[in-house]
Amino acid sequence: MILNTLKMGNFRVYRGDHEIDLRPEGPSGAKPIILFGGLNGAGKTSILTAVRLTLYGRRILGAKVPSDEYHRYLRDCIHKPIDSERTSNSAYVRLNFSDSRGGRQHEYDVVRSWFRDTNGAVTENLQITRDDEVLSHLSHDQAQSFLNDLIPLGIADLFFFDGEKIAELAESKGNAALADAIQRLLGLDLVNRLRADLGVYIRNHSKGRLPEAIRQEAETLEADYERYYSRYQHELEGKEALEDQLHNLRADIAQLEQKIEAHGGAWYENQADEKERMERLLADQEAIRGRIRTLKGSLYPLALAPTALGALLSQLDAESHYRKQRVTHQAAKRQSKALRKELESALQGQEALLENAIEKAFGKSLKPPKKIEMVHDLSDSEIEQLRHQITVEAPKQKEEVDELEKKLEGLRHEISECAANLERAPDEQRIKPLYEQLHEAQLKQGRLNSRIEEQRENAKRELRSTMDCIRKLRKLETEHQHQSDNVHAIEMAQSVREMLMSYSDRAKNSKINELEHHFSESFKQLSRKNHDQLSPKIDPNTFGVELMYADGKTIDREQLSAGEKQIYATAMLEALGKSSGRRLPIIIDTPLGRLDSKHRSRVIEYYFPYASHQVVLLSTDTEIETKNSPKLFQDSISKAYRLGFESLTGQSTVEKGYF
Repeated sequence: MILNTLKMGNFRVYRGDHEIDLRPEGPSGAKPIILFGGLNGAGKTSILTAVRLTLYGRRILGAKVPSDEYHRYLRDCIHKPIDSERTSNSAYVRLNFSDSRGGRQHEYDVVRSWFRDTNGAVTENLQITRDDEVLSHLSHDQAQSFLNDLIPLGIADLFFFDGEKIAELAESKGNAALADAIQRLLGLDLVNRLRADLGVYIRNHSKGRLPEAIRQEAETLEADYERYYSRYQHELEGKEALEDQLHNLRADIAQLEQKIEAHGGAWYENQADEKERMERLLADQEAIRGRIRTLKGSLYPLALAPTALGALLSQLDAESHYRKQRVTHQAAKRQSKALRKELESALQGQEALLENAIEKAFGKSLKPPKKIEMVHDLSDSEIEQLRHQITVEAPKQKEEVDELEKKLEGLRHEISECAANLERAPDEQRIKPLYEQLHEAQLKQGRLNSRIEEQRENAKRELRSTMDCIRKLRKLETEHQHQSDNVHAIEMAQSVREMLMSYSDRAKNSKINELEHHFSESFKQLSRKNHDQLSPKIDPNTFGVELMYADGKTIDREQLSAGEKQIYATAMLEALGKSSGRRLPIIIDTPLGRLDSKHRSRVIEYYFPYASHQVVLLSTDTEIETKNSPKLFQDSISKAYRLGFESLTGQSTVEKGYF
């Protein structure tokens, strides 16, 4: 998942419209960091809140927050200027992001807006667009459920958090914070809720009350039987009358369909699809033509002159060989001259022997190479680069061009066929009245079908009631069978509760093993002390964490320094995020508030650049100083923004750059 842009309108300290580009630059993970700098109160937390509010709405305040409290919160989020200007009555937050689902990349645009009327009542709207298509068929609750399924809040809490989340894990005396995080990670909070609901069901159905119908008098049942059977007959007759009307209407519809077909209705019905298809084909054609132009302006022409380029490579090889021979010859002359000078005094009178020895030692190297005209005079690396372009890249581009031209020819045939289909479509003025008649007849058919279905269900209901009366009269003992069915249902509910408990235990054990591994790696990396042999052990029942060395020595978390507790919490959050199996961006507000300088340096160097493929940091001027930060961190920054607060107007601004 990649967050592309965040837009805010009159949201908290941001007056008017603001758009922030959050896309990292370069290949995935190469420069993941988007850095925001702002003093306290400048709007850092508002950015994190905007992302969370866009995605989760009311749930960012808690699981069971009433509507009036949430609407009060939305009213408070509308920007309130402190100057003389009138306060706006509306606000919005908008998040555009890309995510992969089922092997396909989708782009989502989520807008959450709200309006306050003159009475102070708040109306909220939520719109989701996927791949430029508005999901208008979703109600507000369905749209929220769609977002919850896309990025569950329990998972997002491990990726979008502030310094308080770190402090909560670091300073928590017990294990409640970690337990809650693991429960959310595994979705065990939903499992526990289901177990609780099953418990309520079991309690309510264990009272063993007999059905009221058993105690009715036989005379009352007989009267009910007569009444239900009469109603059944009435509904059955009404259904048969409607079916006669439907039969006649179907004949009229068949005649209309024949007329439409005779006027070319099939081509008319497909006209919109054919137009859309034509637009798509023309776009594909233009894209292929553009690619062919690009290739033909590159190395493709080299593949059209293999003979001439073969001669060129031969000439270049000859020049390279001659250059090497000339260097060898010159080196041999220098070495033989030095050797001759060294041995002349020792071999006086044996000059011929000396010359023969030198000639044998250096051989052909002393003979000048056959001179080659240096036409190009390229270096060996330049020759190899040119050879690669001629023998590898150019043929590859020619092969691609040939394949694209085949596709282009296929597109031409499709475009021609599509154009012919569009020409076959009849004139709209002639055929539209027939379609209107058909449409009206089909609507009438639909209404008749609904009425017939309604009467059929009514007849079935009356018949069931009739048969029920008969069963009650003749076999009262079947009511005891109903009671035993309740017992069976209770037993099934108890079995499901036990199964959920078993699932919960197995899921915790499996995920805790993975969590221990990720935590160990992260804690060793971030801690400035030597903890290479340190292994964490997490109790699956209490979620207590024990830090243990290979020799059996343990470290109590309470004995860690304040900075080490922050490192512990940061490592645990990173481990929880990795264990989630989701590839999500990370947003951290005031991430280093309680760390000393040495621990800060390690987090900046060894956590932020590797935390995710996209890391949004909301920092104060004292937390991160880019000039004094490690080079790896500086090289990982894609974009930097400075948040400024204007006290006279009570609004914040977003500018490119950092402190």
